[in-house]
Amino acid sequence: MVTGLLTGHNTPRRHRYVMGLISNRTYRKSGTEEETSVQVLYECEALTSLRHENLVSFSLDPENVTHLSTGAIWNFGKEAGLL
Repeated sequence: MVTGLLTGHNTPRRHRYVMGLISNRTYRKSGTEEETSVQVLYECEALTSLRHENLVSFSLDPENVTHLSTGAIWNFGKEAGLL
């Protein structure tokens, strides 16, 4: 599940939309953009405090994610309602 979140496969709505599993790919938090791993992990302002609480950063970039534990990413995804 964590790998799916990090790679954009499985968890984000955009991927499930592309696979034909759901009919709506918009982001659950805003309803205006595609829900992608990039949006969830790095850009979503609604998840800023949750990101800080679980991933010890208000903002991330791909290089930061490589230093995070699987457990921290799992907790973030779970609390964000993605896993």
